[in-house]
Amino acid sequence: MLIYDETTLAFSQKAEALVREILRSCGITVRTSRFEFNRYLYPIHVVIFDGAELGHFNAPYFQLGLNRKLIYLAKDSVVRDILKHELAHYLTSILHPDARPHGPEFHGVCERYGFPKEVAAATMDLAASNLSKEGDLQSERILEKVKKLLSLAQSSNAHEAELATVRANDLLLRHNLEYLGNRDASAPIYLDRLLQRRRKDTKIAAISSILKHFIVRSVISQGRDVCCLEVSGSLTNVKLAGYVASFLDREFEHLWHEAQSLEGLRGLQAKNSFFLGVAEGYDQKMRSMKEAYSKDDQKSLVLAEETLERATGIIYRRLSHSRSGHRTDSEARRLGEARGRTLSIRSAVEGKSTGLSLPNPRS
Repeated sequence: MLIYDETTLAFSQKAEALVREILRSCGITVRTSRFEFNRYLYPIHVVIFDGAELGHFNAPYFQLGLNRKLIYLAKDSVVRDILKHELAHYLTSILHPDARPHGPEFHGVCERYGFPKEVAAATMDLAASNLSKEGDLQSERILEKVKKLLSLAQSSNAHEAELATVRANDLLLRHNLEYLGNRDASAPIYLDRLLQRRRKDTKIAAISSILKHFIVRSVISQGRDVCCLEVSGSLTNVKLAGYVASFLDREFEHLWHEAQSLEGLRGLQAKNSFFLGVAEGYDQKMRSMKEAYSKDDQKSLVLAEETLERATGIIYRRLSHSRSGHRTDSEARRLGEARGRTLSIRSAVEGKSTGLSLPNPRS
């Protein structure tokens, strides 16, 4: 998960300056924010993340990543070595797009630019025990409460399922209002990439529309041969958005197969229209719920959403917007809206990973 605040932004700028130094020492031409390699320009972009890895290279987005705890635990020489390792992955991905991680091509790049063996190694000794990820106890407690409530939405009792959804959303509102009241202007904003796939499709756009009700900013991001949702906000909300997106990715397919069986819907145009309808129906449901809030809570919720928009401005300087030119199947969309108005977010499985390493850059 990526992190943005004044400290991490300063560290990423320092790291980018180190990257430029390393590239120049390798005889590679460097511009202000790009470097020239094989007659093409490539971006120099370092992001800071929270996790167990020391660093990574994200090939589809041309991003070098450093662990936030390196800010406090690592000397510049260590950071420089980690950046050399990730730069070697970067250059290898340009020269040999299909090469295996840490394979002969990678080691050949390290040798070509004189990187020492400890840089080429897949692991580094950096007080690994101090780099183990620390949990956010308050965030985890809120998430567990919300998940328990949402799991009740699996009940065959429609009233009980709807009540569970209302209580879960009320708990999220209370948590976010408390977060807003206590938020330091320098508090970090978190970003996670969800639902990666080869290209943008209507389902990911529909899910992005639903996630706005969980007080996160959701942006469809397209990299080299990959598309995903970039979700940013408080740690609790970003984690919950990952949980919700994972559920919706499967639930949309379930609802579509059900509509095919019961309503006889067929074809890609009908499927896309149905998915957009589900998102619109869920939006209608949530707007109706919010209208039942007190006036003070409604004002506070608007303020929370405006604060989120300002806070995530440090991530997105300029955004381009596009509109779908697809034709719509009105009947499929109507049926989707009906499903969306009864859609409840139910339990999903959240995966966990452990370990400290310089990972497979394609993972």
